[in-house]
Amino acid sequence: MIISSFFPGRIRLRNEVFKDDDIFSALYSAAGNHPSIKKIERNEKTGSVLIEYIPEKLPMEKLLAMQNELIALGKLAEFYNEKDKPEIIEKIKEIKKKL
Repeated sequence: MIISSFFPGRIRLRNEVFKDDDIFSALYSAAGNHPSIKKIERNEKTGSVLIEYIPEKLPMEKLLAMQNELIALGKLAEFYNEKDKPEIIEKIKEIKKKL
């Protein structure tokens, strides 16, 4: 998983894993209801996800606290195949708990 853009208020992730509807839905469910999230958009063709958020409601310290989970998700996504989908969705749920 590549973080292609990251600055306060905006994160863009890129990976083939985000082309999968179930995985994107899990990500959307995990982050979409958080009060800091303004919008989540996916480019299905490129596997890109843009997350816009309110930095004051989701400070950098909180994002850094999720670092291990994000790294683990990135490793799972790196070698994604269909059989890994449940594990990836479970990792997304773990990230939701830390949000």
